[in-house]
Amino acid sequence: MTKDSAVVGLSYRRGWLDKIKDHDISRFRTGTRRYVTLTHPEYVDHVLHSGRLNYHKSYEYELLRALLGVSLFTDEEESWQRYRTMLSPMFSKRHLNGLVDLMIEPIDALSDELDEKSGRVEIDMVREMVELTLNVVGNALFSQQFGPIAKGMGPMVTGGLRFGERLLRVFMIAAPPKVVWRTTSRLAYTPLPLPPPFRDVQKIVKLIDGSVWTVINERRAHPIDTPDLLNHLLGATDDHGGLPMKRVRDEAITLMLAGHETTANALSWMWYLLALHPDARNTMLDEVDSVLQGRTPTADDLPSLPWTTAVFLEAMRYFSPAWVIPRVAVRDDVIGTHHIKKGTTVIIPAHLVHHDARWWPNPEEFDPSRFLPGAGKDRPRSAYLPFGGGKRVCIGQSFATMESVLIIAILSQRYVFDLVPGHPVDPEATLTLRPRHGLKMIVRRRGITS
Repeated sequence: MTKDSAVVGLSYRRGWLDKIKDHDISRFRTGTRRYVTLTHPEYVDHVLHSGRLNYHKSYEYELLRALLGVSLFTDEEESWQRYRTMLSPMFSKRHLNGLVDLMIEPIDALSDELDEKSGRVEIDMVREMVELTLNVVGNALFSQQFGPIAKGMGPMVTGGLRFGERLLRVFMIAAPPKVVWRTTSRLAYTPLPLPPPFRDVQKIVKLIDGSVWTVINERRAHPIDTPDLLNHLLGATDDHGGLPMKRVRDEAITLMLAGHETTANALSWMWYLLALHPDARNTMLDEVDSVLQGRTPTADDLPSLPWTTAVFLEAMRYFSPAWVIPRVAVRDDVIGTHHIKKGTTVIIPAHLVHHDARWWPNPEEFDPSRFLPGAGKDRPRSAYLPFGGGKRVCIGQSFATMESVLIIAILSQRYVFDLVPGHPVDPEATLTLRPRHGLKMIVRRRGITS
């Protein structure tokens, strides 16, 4: 990037990142909490792979557990292992291929909506991607889109994430007891309106909670034979039985919120990066045109779109929505030659790992060829962490990648997205990494130059 581009380097958490960027392991303390940051893939590998039993999700995840419930995202130990084993078949290649038609329906609907507009169409790409990914996930989960709910989710999610980030900043000084999280949960579900900024969190939680329970109860009362994920959640069993209905609800809500917000940010950053790099964009457009010949993509087409896939994966490296991965040591441990005390919060700053020149030559360049088939064979496995790593790697990573490639391919068949001149683009590190001021872009039909 040049200084003329909308982003002059990554400003989020700049002071903290600058202090640790040249250190494979760093220590610091705030209040009563001890922290260790790890930026070398070998150390990261220990936490996520070989030494994973010594680490749980950090205290910060208790806020999400209180609000969203106990899911694979927030669960631990034997309970997590049991449900991970039960639910993994949901995201097998065979089952995901069966979801393609459900994913495509909302994407086509957005394309048709853009077609109805004329002249110079200006959009907020972040809002559009939030609405689109919520509808895609909703359709894949429940065989129905969320329409009006999706329209209002963007501002509420933004407010909720900013509130969560401020709350966690306070909790960096001292980890509160679990009773605080339980109180937070009760407040979020109270029928009485809360004052800002609690109100944004309350709106999101109650809106999604009510909608999901309605769909679950309707499906149980009137079963339908559809390939959606809800039927898999309701039908998943092991030797001990199926999922309790509360667990079905918790998994569904987590898939909705975690499954759409991070993907929406990743796609938004990708469209932004493509606008700054027209050569990479043109290569993608040529691939989409050559492979699809104007038709709707199928699951069988996805392996034939390697550059399109690589564009998305490189955007996830450059602006990773999950910009930091926190864990807490549940017992004493040793990483390399460094002793880690029980209770220490271990932070893996994915952004720094993704921009380390030792693993990523010219890391500030946007270069999708890093992810073409056969590339990066010598790269350490924990040098790329957009979905976490180890056995606790995001269960939905294949879903997110498939969904994103479908979105990119279908929209790129008709449109090119250019930046609105002068619009400020500044990465904001809340619980995820997102454009602080949204992302104003101009929609241009393919073949139209102005």
